[in-house]
Amino acid sequence: MDREHQQALIRQMERHTHDYAYFLFLYNPIKLYAVNKAVEFVPHVSTTLNLTETSVTEEHWSVRGAPQGAGEGQIAGQN
Repeated sequence: MDREHQQALIRQMERHTHDYAYFLFLYNPIKLYAVNKAVEFVPHVSTTLNLTETSVTEEHWSVRGAPQGAGEGQIAGQN
């Protein structure tokens, strides 16, 4: 495909999008997650950040040295 024809198609697509598209959904596949060795993170392919399978190990700051069971579903010191 020559450059002029390609540019004409791009202009046609932009005109159509401007005239008829009420919404334009853009896809952004890049995600960055940062965890440390005391967090057991399970990534999921979705549009939301799903933390249901994420947990912390006994070495995590929120449970290290806390009373037994304090790291199960809560941060140490919180009710």
